[in-house]
Amino acid sequence: MSFALWKKLVSHSIQEVLINRQTAVITFVLGSLFFTLEIIAGFVFFEYTDTLLGFTKQDYLLLVATSSTITFLYQTLFVVSHEHLAETILEGELDATLLKPVDSFWYFVLYRLDIPSFCDLIISVVAQIYFLSSYKLEWLQLVFFVISILLATYLLFLLNQLAVSIVFWKDNANSILGLPEYLMEFSSRPLTIYPSSVRFILTWGVPILISTNLPVLIVKGKLDIVYLVFLIIMDVLGTFVARWVWKKGVVRYHSAN
Repeated sequence: MSFALWKKLVSHSIQEVLINRQTAVITFVLGSLFFTLEIIAGFVFFEYTDTLLGFTKQDYLLLVATSSTITFLYQTLFVVSHEHLAETILEGELDATLLKPVDSFWYFVLYRLDIPSFCDLIISVVAQIYFLSSYKLEWLQLVFFVISILLATYLLFLLNQLAVSIVFWKDNANSILGLPEYLMEFSSRPLTIYPSSVRFILTWGVPILISTNLPVLIVKGKLDIVYLVFLIIMDVLGTFVARWVWKKGVVRYHSAN
């Protein structure tokens, strides 16, 4: 995307925030509140123990901050796009975009930024940096740490993109639209606390659990390169699947109209 388009994107996003100031403030406050409660819960969990199935308090707090960073980064970049896309499909207003000389898939992906989520993202990143300061890290660990967060964010985007695309076939898909968020919340805990069957499904089936835990494992010096490579493969394959589903959905949309 060119600088001019990014400038226009940011400008429109800021205008929407100014128009809907009350909603923006509520979104920011709720995001900050839930993040704060998660951090407080971490201190409570470790009040009478030093470790929890291999995770120290510092590991757990870093995991909470990392999971929040992944969520807020997704919301900053994509959540407005996905909300708008679902409404556009249901209201039959997709035609104008499909006639434009652009890739309709990526057009909606890059529709708007969510400024309140960006403010929450700053808070979670600051907390993340603070918790990271307790570890002795090499520069390569930090590189892999950042890469794993970006891969996890993109995976969350793909899951939400596939969920939104279901609207092409099913009008009342509210329960499906919220599924990726539920999975993300479920996976923002140490992977060691889950039964082996759940751990297997959410690692090798839908790798959302390992995507949230991998950055912390990297910081702990327990990077399994197999997990990282598998996450990259799933992101690449997921992109092809999401685009294929989108094209099939657009064909169905044309048929309906």
